[in-house]
Amino acid sequence: MDTTFEVVVAIDFGTSRSGYAYKFKDWEDSIYCDRWLDNPINYPKTATHLLIDAERKIEAWGYTAIKRLAELRAKGIAQDYFLVKNFKMELHSGAKDKNGPYITNKNNGEKIYVLDLIADYIRFIADKALEEIKNSTSGGVKDEEIRWCLTIPAIWKDADKDLMRRAAQKAGLIGSSDDDAEHLFLVLEPEAAAIYCQEVDKNSLTPDTKMMIVDCGGGTVDITVHEVVKDGGLDEVAPGTGGAFGSMYVDKSFLEYLEEKLTAEVIELFQENEPVDFLQMLDEWERTKCGFDPEASGEIIYFPIRTKLYNLLRNHKPQVLENLAAEQNGDDENIYLSRQTMEAIFRPTLDGLVSTVENQFSALGDEEVDIIFLVGGFSTSPVLRQRIQKEFRDKVQNIVMPPRPGAAILKGAASFGVNPSIIRARRSRLTYGVSVTPTFQPGLHAESKKTWAEDLKKHLCMDCFGTLVTIGQKIPTDAEITIEFKPADKNQTRMEFEFFSSPEKEVIYTDEAHVTSLGELLVKMPFTTGGLDRIVEVTFFFGQTEIKVKAIDRTSGNEYKTSIRFLSGY
Repeated sequence: MDTTFEVVVAIDFGTSRSGYAYKFKDWEDSIYCDRWLDNPINYPKTATHLLIDAERKIEAWGYTAIKRLAELRAKGIAQDYFLVKNFKMELHSGAKDKNGPYITNKNNGEKIYVLDLIADYIRFIADKALEEIKNSTSGGVKDEEIRWCLTIPAIWKDADKDLMRRAAQKAGLIGSSDDDAEHLFLVLEPEAAAIYCQEVDKNSLTPDTKMMIVDCGGGTVDITVHEVVKDGGLDEVAPGTGGAFGSMYVDKSFLEYLEEKLTAEVIELFQENEPVDFLQMLDEWERTKCGFDPEASGEIIYFPIRTKLYNLLRNHKPQVLENLAAEQNGDDENIYLSRQTMEAIFRPTLDGLVSTVENQFSALGDEEVDIIFLVGGFSTSPVLRQRIQKEFRDKVQNIVMPPRPGAAILKGAASFGVNPSIIRARRSRLTYGVSVTPTFQPGLHAESKKTWAEDLKKHLCMDCFGTLVTIGQKIPTDAEITIEFKPADKNQTRMEFEFFSSPEKEVIYTDEAHVTSLGELLVKMPFTTGGLDRIVEVTFFFGQTEIKVKAIDRTSGNEYKTSIRFLSGY
């Protein structure tokens, strides 16, 4: 691990909002930005928005993208500009081709690849962070003195992590060499939050305390459970879990309600013809959503209908306004959101979130949890906190929202970058293995896998899954697994290793339906002296957030290092 860094720069790339924090290695605390250009309020993050022109150039980013779109519309020249938001979720829900996930520019039908969008966005965040560091220090820092940390959801697959690393390379944070790779850490978001919670609540989090982190973000909820060990370290108790139950899905439910109330046709017209006004309406909804408290908000919330939306209704659906007036004592300029309606808008997302937390408790078995920490921007919602209290107050001693929950991941990621060893052990989220060819054993191996090795003078079994770690296994972060391999052909000049994963605990063959091919590593063996007795030593590093492999041909001394090259198809 590289130890020559002077400063850690952590980037929390979120579905709805993103930000950064930085921390010099001899500092006690980190610094984050809470004043973003054109952000209506002070907050640790800005909007994850990009405004793209007809030539695929970035016109503006963050909250400035919305302001710039409004300026272009006022001048009547906005038709060739495309506002992109929530593109992080397109990694999973978007369309894909051989080059990866993409979104379609509604103006011209062209594909815009998510990898490029992420790279563009994190480059803007990184440049702003470096500018602040330069302005606040005597001369800034050199590239080689920076350790970058990019946060990722705990539920992301290995190929998603690989995509983020490639995005960081494309953004210019790091190069493509093995040495450059050491300057970037991928940090699990709830793990970063756990570190932050430990820092702000040291008195409560004594050794043997178990805490569950429920990271409620814009796109996902991520959950991990850690036990505090001596000297302040953290052990993961069970594999983390999560799901697509972030606050954006409450927004989706609200829009569905509006479509039902005001017709989908008018809402679609409003979004297409008045995109800035539409976004301003969503900002108003954001304030309404965050402030909704079933115990204190009263029976009715008055949500104003924006003037341009009202005019569309008057011109296209006057009957809708008449129906509103009839239902609301003559008021057709607001939408009356009853407490029951608001609770119904929240319910699908909160039901999914609660179910995810329940699943994490089930995975713990007899393990008890002492404290639940609610972090992330969505955790500030009173209705969310009340629901969590209702469902889980009997399972834990305390349920806490720490100070500045929206900055928890940023600050925790910066602290992790300074001291990664604070995480002592993780739980494997999958069973991992390598393809091996052991001696064929009749009755144990399938006849279809039987092959003759002439130089060895025996039958081997093809496509066997050589298990390295199993799902749920506790793996110290400094653990190494080393295996020696020998050639099956005395004149063999290369050895190819293919790596696999499975959600199952017991795996026999690499071509079973539930097995996924992860990647491969080629080791060249130029010297054939030694024949079948030559050794290739392969070491696997599973305790970190990315899988790493090192292979050495003992005869030639050639060494190969890699993070597994994931075969994701893009």
